Amino acid sequence: MHKQKWGKVGLLSVVSLSMLLTVGCGDSKETASTTDTTTSAGNKEPIKIGVVTSRSGAVEAYGTQELNGLKLGIEYATGGKNEVEGRKIQLVVEDDAGKPDEGIKKARKLLEEDNVDILQGSASSAVAAAIAPLAEEYKKIYMIDPAAADDLTGKNFNKYIFRTGRNSSQDSLTGAKYAVDNLGKTYFSLAPDSVFGKSSAGAWKGVIEKEGGKISQEEYAPQDVKDFTPYLQKAVQSKADVLLISWAGAGGAMLFKQIAELKINDKMKVTTGIPDIAGIKAMGEGAVGLQGMTAYYYGLPKNKENDWLVEHHQKDFNAPPDLFTAGGFTAGIAIVEGIKKAHSTDAEKLISALEGMTVHGAKGEYTFRKEDHQAIQPMYVVKLEKKDGVDYLVPTLIKEMSPQDTAPPINNKK
Repeated sequence: MHKQKWGKVGLLSVVSLSMLLTVGCGDSKETASTTDTTTSAGNKEPIKIGVVTSRSGAVEAYGTQELNGLKLGIEYATGGKNEVEGRKIQLVVEDDAGKPDEGIKKARKLLEEDNVDILQGSASSAVAAAIAPLAEEYKKIYMIDPAAADDLTGKNFNKYIFRTGRNSSQDSLTGAKYAVDNLGKTYFSLAPDSVFGKSSAGAWKGVIEKEGGKISQEEYAPQDVKDFTPYLQKAVQSKADVLLISWAGAGGAMLFKQIAELKINDKMKVTTGIPDIAGIKAMGEGAVGLQGMTAYYYGLPKNKENDWLVEHHQKDFNAPPDLFTAGGFTAGIAIVEGIKKAHSTDAEKLISALEGMTVHGAKGEYTFRKEDHQAIQPMYVVKLEKKDGVDYLVPTLIKEMSPQDTAPPINNKK
């Protein structure tokens, strides 16, 4: 039997990017059409998953990683058939460009015109926060990944939100305790002036202080900053033991390039959430020995799901899976397993099916907590090291943290 494949993401020279991916079709190319939605198994209507994520803008790379993972997760969970409960699965993908207003517009289009059954995304926490109320308004499941702001499953939670991605508190519970115990007691915190940046910096601060450390100075830089020199000079002048970086998206490469150029590592310790492979390359050899946390690096998990993901991602995209591929992969698996258990795409039935469910994803076990629908999951403390034949510093394992060790506080007030 011929194994059917997803098409790779293409660039469309149109103003409004609307891509329909029909899973399991003989020629599974992305097209600009969203009208051909009737072909499905047994003449049943297809299951439509509406993906709103960044296909352009500051976190475009993260959106691509997420989307590639989602496709492969659905393929894996359906045994290559790309159908569940006798219905084909279709992805309708919209570009939010990292802008909340655009995300709202595209989500409404998916809900009202494309009649999607489930929403998934976004790479931007600000966009995900803007879309979340629509899930409640339209009574549709919103499977969030990789947006990490705590409030999505905290004070802004509604029962239609589930998140396979880790949140900022899980990052900090992984990295901050290790840092206070091993790197230093005082910290200069640098983060983007964004929803993610403030959530991440706040989460790290809380854990650092709880563990006996102190944030001696906090700085928030514009997301589009071009020169980090003033911030890095302030970090050195602060006399803090450690420069704590919470950054995502555009600017990250320049930040780590300037850290190397200014030899910040010779003047203070640096810790951060380890970025994707492109970000690690930008850090250069000056980051040898840097210790930090990561949600995923493809060489860390040892399980059959990750082995499958690595093999098929390399085959389909000529590259290993990246930082946010694992979350998209697990989101695809969770959606399929939820539909199997519920025997339906009805949101209320899916909520009952998904609450408390454990799915086996790229990192191992992910469990959706009933209280806030946040997936608790393994996390990693790593060190960047040289490895023969690899053109970037490789995250090597210091410690794997269990889902229980990094379970974030439940801040859901509803």
